[in-house]
Amino acid sequence: MRPRKRGEGQGSERLSQWLGKALRVSFHLLILSFFLFLGHQVYVRLLEDPLFRVRQVDVGGCEKLPREALLSLAMLEGMPNLFTVKLKEISKRLEEHPWIEHVVVRKAFPNRVSIQVQERKPIAILQLEDLYYIDAKGTIFSRVGEKDGFNYPFLTGLDRQSLDKEPEEAKGLITKALEFLLTAERENVPPLKEISEIHMERISGVHCFTKTEGIEIRLGWDDFGEKLKRVSMVWSDLRKRGISATFVDGSDINRMVVRKVSGEGGSGRR
Repeated sequence: MRPRKRGEGQGSERLSQWLGKALRVSFHLLILSFFLFLGHQVYVRLLEDPLFRVRQVDVGGCEKLPREALLSLAMLEGMPNLFTVKLKEISKRLEEHPWIEHVVVRKAFPNRVSIQVQERKPIAILQLEDLYYIDAKGTIFSRVGEKDGFNYPFLTGLDRQSLDKEPEEAKGLITKALEFLLTAERENVPPLKEISEIHMERISGVHCFTKTEGIEIRLGWDDFGEKLKRVSMVWSDLRKRGISATFVDGSDINRMVVRKVSGEGGSGRR
């Protein structure tokens, strides 16, 4: 018998290896196809199963917005299958509403969707040509409706034109006004326990007006906490002496200027 040449042996060995690899790949592809087919069939069955139709939508965190408005934005009518509900799309639609700052939407198997809303919290009303709610971050987010209660301090001194033409300067004025408002709420000292208006002046700073007596108090642009304490001390002293005031200038932290009610001796300094 003629002995095999070396090249022929190597060629046969390579062919065997290739065939083995091809068989293994084919086997793996066959297994993968089987599982894909099986998975598809299971998915189709789940989509057809009435057990997974959305039958309940839980809504939490809403105070200003009615539940019906949120359900309308979520667009979950007709009991869709829970597997087809797209959470990101629902979240996006809800967060487009001006009163919604953040929302979390979750699936709760077998047939519930949970919507947890974080509404924006207005702390003041910004007066431009129209009135707008503004939150503690300075976000102007919704026009004040005719039926809304005006139970927030008004921010005045800006108009739409200055807001559009000089947005950075306007933002700085609003930021300072809100800083003062938050400081006043934290300190909670008389006569500024209730503020009706905060007027923003580019040169002289923050002017505020009390709700009950309508007293004007000027506090400049900085050191609001310390100035509020000093104004409160002066105010308490005036009360003890039976003196009424219409105006207090506390812009200079080292000097308070008081304008008394007409007939009580004019203005004074402390």
